[in-house]
Amino acid sequence: MSEKLLSVIIPTYNMEQLLPRCLDSIVSARHADAVEAIVVNDGSKDRSLEVARHYEGEHEGVVRVVDKPNGNYGSTINAALPTAQGKYVKILDSDDYFDTAELDRLLEAMATTDADMFVTPFTQILPDGQHEVVRYNTMGRQPYRYGEVYDADKVLADGYIRFFLMHALAYRTQMLRQMGYRQTEGISYTDTEWATIPVYQVKTICFLNFNVYQYNFDRPGQTMDPQVLMRSLGQMEQVVDSLIDYYRRHRDELTEPKRQWHRQYLEGRLKNFYKLYLIDMPRSQFDAEQMQRVDEKYSACCRELDLNPKLYPENKIVRFEYIGYYHRRQRRPSQWFEKMNGRLNSMARWFYVRVIRR
Repeated sequence: MSEKLLSVIIPTYNMEQLLPRCLDSIVSARHADAVEAIVVNDGSKDRSLEVARHYEGEHEGVVRVVDKPNGNYGSTINAALPTAQGKYVKILDSDDYFDTAELDRLLEAMATTDADMFVTPFTQILPDGQHEVVRYNTMGRQPYRYGEVYDADKVLADGYIRFFLMHALAYRTQMLRQMGYRQTEGISYTDTEWATIPVYQVKTICFLNFNVYQYNFDRPGQTMDPQVLMRSLGQMEQVVDSLIDYYRRHRDELTEPKRQWHRQYLEGRLKNFYKLYLIDMPRSQFDAEQMQRVDEKYSACCRELDLNPKLYPENKIVRFEYIGYYHRRQRRPSQWFEKMNGRLNSMARWFYVRVIRR
């Protein structure tokens, strides 16, 4: 493999302890020469830049460093993407890592398969030490054959896949450049944009059964930590706003399957955002005025764009719709209901992960 098949963008901020594991998972690959690992140091205050420079010197042509002032997650993608040399591009957070053997298999497939978007399973490493493999299946059934290139409209119209996650994805680099792809800067959680906005232009999708990405949920303070989420609602709101605005500006350019898929996706994002306020937020932190402001804004968007988000309990047993309840009562459900439903949700999730998804 003489050409660069895959550019891996590695956003880095104060990760001197975990960055070596991340980079070792790439440079130790048999086909490492086909990879370009772009470490974007986002104004780190620790030794992250020194670590990255060391790997750049030791693995010339494989590791490349971009050093820039702090601008948060999206700015690192925006800094790296215009310089990416790989045919395809993937993001790897510096506290995560690749399964090296699976990376080699992915590279071999990319050398012989042509698609705008590759989708692979990934592992979530949970705080209790459990490893949970996330696959794009339905009730344990894989709807698409691995290695086959599918028309994107067919996949999106099927309805099996309601959303994608960043960890599973690699895109054709030229496609991103042609659409002028950029992420929102100055905030976190813009990996949601990476998993959504390029789908507007994707024409072909290939699913591969290579568990490449190892997603580290076991680091205190990472962005999906519940306490961090509650402190970051403003940033998450900005991301939701950016997705809605992009759809507003580009929906008329979409094929009908893509339009329906993106509408459904936006309903899902709104549902998840309401969930943070109406279910996940500790009652002592609930701000009725803030909730009213958010609800008024998104209710207007729903009327304009014909969106109808509904939020039901995760357990699928209790048929209670939270957003409608809030609109009728202007308050959250009672505390006893929340406790009961929380227990049912936990039981249902255990059953889904251990029985159905397996």
